[in-house]
Amino acid sequence: MSEIDELRLDRLLERATAINLDAVLITSDESIAYLTGFKPMQLERFFGVVVRPDRSSVIVPALDRGQIDDAPERLDRVSYGAESDGIPELAAELAGARTVGVEEDHLIYARARALAEHGFELAPAGAVVMGLRVQKDDAEIERIRAACELVQEGLRRAFEWLTPGVVERVLNARVEALLREQGASAAHPLILFGENAANPHGDPGLRELRRGDVVCADLSACLDGYWGDLTRCATVGPASDWATSTWQVVLDAQRAANAAAQPGALGRDVDAAQRRIVEAAPELGACLHGAGHAIGLSIHEPPFLVPRWNEPLAEATVLTIEPGLYKAGVGGIRLEDDVVVRPGGPDILSNLPLELTEVG
Repeated sequence: MSEIDELRLDRLLERATAINLDAVLITSDESIAYLTGFKPMQLERFFGVVVRPDRSSVIVPALDRGQIDDAPERLDRVSYGAESDGIPELAAELAGARTVGVEEDHLIYARARALAEHGFELAPAGAVVMGLRVQKDDAEIERIRAACELVQEGLRRAFEWLTPGVVERVLNARVEALLREQGASAAHPLILFGENAANPHGDPGLRELRRGDVVCADLSACLDGYWGDLTRCATVGPASDWATSTWQVVLDAQRAANAAAQPGALGRDVDAAQRRIVEAAPELGACLHGAGHAIGLSIHEPPFLVPRWNEPLAEATVLTIEPGLYKAGVGGIRLEDDVVVRPGGPDILSNLPLELTEVG
């Protein structure tokens, strides 16, 4: 990865120079990993990468010094002990710069104020680094594909374990354990039963699975630094008329959004493709979210497929396409795949059937 990381540093510096930044300060976990191969555990400690024309550096607490040995050689290694909060070391690395680009959605206020007190003028540069991260190279796409394969296996096993009487919270814990045993560094199963599935981000609880339930199973896992995120649905026993009709509408909406996800299309246009279908069936439920979002080093990253997103999609962006309908007191149906934006149509990174599975 070192050659790739070097190229990424070059591209970041080129883009920063083009908008008259003297330096760029990278502070988010995922962007640090993108440039160095090292993903920090932030907690209260400062981590950062300073990129500038004359010299660049990676700054970490002393206890993490041994984890940056594989960072690009051009990055000076700077570490600080428990007596420091990292700001003096950061200010020294930025010395001589005036305008510093920062990830404005990440840099906390206290650190931004401390940098201003040192005389640095901060400018938003989140779009600069995300402009690089959004277009995935072949190796990144294969990592996301591998994460999707792991999530697929998790969904298959979850559906095997869906038997009446199983407790929502217990099943989610069992699936998370499986994903982690298979190599996931993080896993977020969200398998919701019956009426609980009407709340897309509900918290799995003590609800037991019953015959007649609809199950909405949303699984995500991070493997080798990259996320996969898929959703499938099941019914316990034969599907009700509501479940069958809702699943068909959501399936049609996903197909429409997939077809709309072309290079140059606006994020809002992809959302509109699915929204015009799901919102045409209000008797089945409510449309509570957009069509999806980009995925990669972060489980949610821009671009976002929502009505307010007016920027065009770049080729090789990886998106979740995940329309859904939710009816309070009854349940929810959502179908989600991860797709690569390609000129000839989306490259779907999973092959798990979209069918409404009958279990139990």
